Amino acid sequence: MEEKKKWDLFFLHAREDARDVAKPLCDALNATGTICWYLDYALKPGDNIRASIDYGLSRSRYGVVIVSKPFLEKRWTQEELNDLATREVDGKKVILPVWHNVGFQEICDYSPVLAERVAISTEKGFDFAVKRIIDAAKQP
Repeated sequence: MEEKKKWDLFFLHAREDARDVAKPLCDALNATGTICWYLDYALKPGDNIRASIDYGLSRSRYGVVIVSKPFLEKRWTQEELNDLATREVDGKKVILPVWHNVGFQEICDYSPVLAERVAISTEKGFDFAVKRIIDAAKQP
């Protein structure tokens, strides 16, 4: 029987943030030994995108959610965020928000619940963000 793959982190982001934020963060985290699910690495020709995303979501311990202006403008990002949120039961933390070029008011207008979470900001640089994500992912 084939063992199901598992990842430490699932990356949820808008396509516009892939090159400048999501992929560099994912690559930096992978370099530390953290195992990340990232759409461009997970898909093979002919794969069903939604099924692949669902597979990655369900088998990842945490979801790194890169919240940016493009993220806030898309409906499908909200759907995937909701999928992650449903896994947060009995106080279990799953969502690790990373704010990229957005402020508290923009996030609060989008989702007051998301705005109440402690977030990691890319303003302090990627090295800082990577360290904070690793520290958060180490917690049970």
